[in-house]
Amino acid sequence: MTPRWPPSRFWQYWALAGMLVLTAAFWWSVEGFTLFEEATSRGQIADGLLRFSLLILTPMLVIVWLIAAWMRHRVGETGYWKMLGLVAMIWGGSVLVMQLLVG
Repeated sequence: MTPRWPPSRFWQYWALAGMLVLTAAFWWSVEGFTLFEEATSRGQIADGLLRFSLLILTPMLVIVWLIAAWMRHRVGETGYWKMLGLVAMIWGGSVLVMQLLVG
């Protein structure tokens, strides 16, 4: 049996989402690491949010995007997109708040 071509819409949207997810994760990794390396005092909340977003949220965003095939079978297509959207919104919110705190 030959594989279907073109791939399903799920995988096409997954690839498009991947371009956004991977670009955003790379950007925040570089930007966040630069903020982390600066020797300015930001306060405990800003430092904690910076570390949390760099060490937990950014890898989680990439991991949720990568395990699409496994999650698609467990929670369905709509459940996967909801979970990816939730993680992306939490990540985006933390990056936005971090940018506001740093100034």
